[in-house]
Formats: sequence, C-alpha cells, structure tokens
Amino acid sequence: MLSDANVVPAARWKPSDPRALLFSVLLVVVASVVLVQALPAMLGLFVFVMIWYAAAARRPGGVFAILRRILPFAAVILVLNALLVPGEALVRIAGHRIISVPGTRDGAFFALRVGVMLMSVSLLLAATDPESLARGVYDLLRRLSPSLASRVAFFTFLSMGFVPLFADEIRRVRIAQSFRGGELKGGMLSRAGSLRMWLVPVLMSAVRRSGDLALAVELRDTRHRLVDSIPAPRARAIDFAWLTLVTGVVVVVSRYR
Repeated sequence: MLSDANVVPAARWKPSDPRALLFSVLLVVVASVVLVQALPAMLGLFVFVMIWYAAAARRPGGVFAILRRILPFAAVILVLNALLVPGEALVRIAGHRIISVPGTRDGAFFALRVGVMLMSVSLLLAATDPESLARGVYDLLRRLSPSLASRVAFFTFLSMGFVPLFADEIRRVRIAQSFRGGELKGGMLSRAGSLRMWLVPVLMSAVRRSGDLALAVELRDTRHRLVDSIPAPRARAIDFAWLTLVTGVVVVVSRYR
C-alpha cells in the first residue's frame, strides 16, 4: 500500500503527524466561518495560510497558481456585494449609488473567507499523502465509532487518490482539444463554447476512471485491509508545537474586532 514515492517527507516546519495537520486545517476553516468577524483579521488568517502552504508544501510558487484559481471567485463575490449591498456610496454615477462602502467591505471579507478555505484544502492535499491522511482520519474517529471511522478513512483515501487522476485527465483533454482548435482563448462567448467541448470528454473520462478505480479497490480488497496496511502515526514534539501555533493564531484573529 505504501511506497517511497508516495510518502511526503517529514520536515521540521510542518506537522509530521497527519492528525495534527488535519486538526490544524479544520481549526483554521472553522475559525474562518465562525470566529473571525473583522476584515483585517480575515486578511491576517489568509496570509498565515499562504505562508503555511508555501512552507509545508515546499512549493512557494504554487501559492500564485492557487491565487489565480481563487481570483475569479473572489472577484465575483466582491463585485456582487459591492453592487447589491446598500449603504454609503463609494462610487456614484449621475447621482446614483453604484458601489457601496459596506458592500465593498463585505465582499472583500467573504472573498478572503473563500480564499482561506480553498487554500487550506489545497494545503491538506499538498502536504500529505492519501494513505497517511486516511489513517489520521481513522485514528481521530475510531473512538466514536470504529465502523464509521473505517468507512470515512476509506472514502478519504479514494477521494484523494482520484484528484491526481482527474487533474491528469483534464490536462490530456486540454492538449487534445488544443489540436482541434478548442483552446480557451478569445472573448467570453468563445471561451464558453470551448469549455462546453471540454466538459463532455472530461466527465466521460471521470466516470470511466472511477469505474476502473472501484474495480481495482474491490479486487485488492482495499476496503477491509486499508487501515491495517498503513502504519499508525506517532505524535512528536513538532506536532504539539504546530497545534499550539495554529491555536494561537486562531485566538488572536478571533479576538480582533
């Protein structure tokens, strides 16, 4: 089940225990939804997650790639809030309020919240491997229900294993469509037409690959042997130090008003 190529090497500046990484990411996501109420605090949490991703994933340049993916969603959220939320006018045209100050502030806040959540999920996928994360999920839930923990760990393993397969298929379809003149270029209508040509082959390939993956899982009896085949994680000093750091950051940003 495990191989040297799939194991993410341990580092001093990130948790070595997947349970600590998973709990830290969940803590940040929950804090962004429930605890953080101020725009500067959400901005600080977003910067912290970006630095965390650049360090733990060992790919500083990957931060900019994720930001490019987040930017369209953030722009839509910002524009809609700025136009629709009433309040003091920030921009007026012919005496009519076009963009409001509260709407701009709320849009920036919600856009940063989405950025924190997407960056945290990307960090979780980049900083650990499917086997370790599945075992970490199992150890966190097994005291509640061993059968539930086993099922959740199995689905976690399959979900993370399918992500690189799906990404590889998107790259293959993109190359194939580019030879047929289906590149995402031009205006919005042209891009929408090209995107429609992408969706059908990508979805068909996803269904086919999911069937192959399910067959491989059943043939290898992975459902029942997964947890026992993965070494149990061990907590180290770096894990407790990292949990303390993340908890401290969450406490600081949640108390900011």
